[in-house]
Amino acid sequence: MRQRAHGFTLIELLVVLVIISIIVTVGVISLGALGRDPPAKLAAGQLADLAGLAQEQAVMQGQQYGLLIEPHAYTFYIYDGRNWSAAKDDGLFRHRELGDEVTLTLNLDGAPVALAPPPATVADAAASTSASPAASDDAESVKPQLLFLSSGELQPFEILVGGTDKGSGTYTIKGTLADGIQVTEPDAGKH
Repeated sequence: MRQRAHGFTLIELLVVLVIISIIVTVGVISLGALGRDPPAKLAAGQLADLAGLAQEQAVMQGQQYGLLIEPHAYTFYIYDGRNWSAAKDDGLFRHRELGDEVTLTLNLDGAPVALAPPPATVADAAASTSASPAASDDAESVKPQLLFLSSGELQPFEILVGGTDKGSGTYTIKGTLADGIQVTEPDAGKH
């Protein structure tokens, strides 16, 4: 008489592996949803990184960079010696819309700066009301609030990045010549 060997068949092992992979996938997706960073934190980190990169590029390339802050967007500009022009062909320094869930506020040298509507909105409104050449002059007269000079100089600034979602808080991007550009978490100063 043959004795039956004790163990698992290949089919049984595959079924167990499929069940384990489904459980792990559901767990990873659940943890990912719980651990997702708020839009304000993502926007603050991205803006700080790009501002730091613009400061480095200005010094390395000997070119002036500027940053125009709007309530829900920002745009990097390059100075050509006569005018500021948006960095359109550059994928990193392109215009970025943050949406209504993120709001930006700017302070220069400790004083709040009134943020104007986006330059494209102003130019589009002027173009639709009249066909005068003033519409193109408005687009050319755009001046960024923050400057990243080729000499390495940096005007002290503070950008507050707030979110509309619950518990988001306000992230602070500070830029000084001594400390560079840094992001502060909402609760970092409250200990």
